[in-house]
Amino acid sequence: MLVLVLVAVYWIFKSYKKKSGGASRRGAAGRPIEDMVRCAHCGVHLPRSESVAAGETFFCTPEHHRLHVKTD
Repeated sequence: MLVLVLVAVYWIFKSYKKKSGGASRRGAAGRPIEDMVRCAHCGVHLPRSESVAAGETFFCTPEHHRLHVKTD
């Protein structure tokens, strides 16, 4: 009886780990989940790969980057 309980606990743990994604995080479409960044000019959040980076500062468009640099 104890062996059956241990096997059931192992199976439940393995199933839960598989559902949670394990080591690789994936979104609903099956693509890896990206880090989100905030535009320093307008505050909108967007995926890092779609942002315009200026050092550690991120912008949603080149225009916002230009406007931010112009006002500083």
